[in-house]
Amino acid sequence: MIAAILIATTCLCGEAPERANDFFWENDRVGFRAYGPGDVHKWSGIDVFNKMPDAKATCGEVLHNASKCGNWHVTPYKGILDNYTMGASRGCGGIAMFADGEWKTFPNWERCRVITNCSERCEFELVYPAFSAAGKMTCHITLRRGERFFRNDVSFENGVRDFWVGPGLDLEPKRGHKGDTLETCTRELAIVALYEEEKSEVEGSTATAIMMEDEPEARIMTDNQNCRVIAVNKQKFTYYAGAAWSKAGKITDLAKWHEAIIDFIVVPE
Repeated sequence: MIAAILIATTCLCGEAPERANDFFWENDRVGFRAYGPGDVHKWSGIDVFNKMPDAKATCGEVLHNASKCGNWHVTPYKGILDNYTMGASRGCGGIAMFADGEWKTFPNWERCRVITNCSERCEFELVYPAFSAAGKMTCHITLRRGERFFRNDVSFENGVRDFWVGPGLDLEPKRGHKGDTLETCTRELAIVALYEEEKSEVEGSTATAIMMEDEPEARIMTDNQNCRVIAVNKQKFTYYAGAAWSKAGKITDLAKWHEAIIDFIVVPE
């Protein structure tokens, strides 16, 4: 595994050994985190970092120097606020699996590989250990400059087909994830989106979403943590997940969040 290097770039990803080897990825609009092998909780969901457009720090910088950044869960540090509560849920796009009559979640990732860190995109892989007949799971993630959504190409080492699996979005009010929701599932597109109620003047509202295209057999399920899961019965699939923050401007209600989602989908890569 490699340590994250702080560089002057728009997109950045890497490990934070100082914080249990958490793996982070970010661009000019948003940041995310997957808890590392050293984290005692073994929560394999995906965390969200809120960022102001003029943030003077990176999420990686904060993770590397968290003890010097004050309580950035409550007060933004140089334009970055970590007020999203994930806990044991899937957070914003973590993978859930329904197999053997119950919901299962992978342990934290065990191996990472950075592919690209440049001004236009960050790209990497996270490998999760096997815990079921599906075997190890590999997440190949790409986040591009200016976009609010990352792409995740997911694959499993074994060709098992007797499970439903896919990204989840936390909608549990006890973790602060309540507000206006959008759910749609057609042959062409499945979306689950949430625009949270404002928590305080400082925290504002966090908007989150997951989506999957061209999966005719996809279904929306609810897991044991009150997360909506866009599930498919496949060994390989691709989805998008992302977030926005009302305090950063532009996305200030569900209608604007829905518009941002549709704009992202209809613009070709």
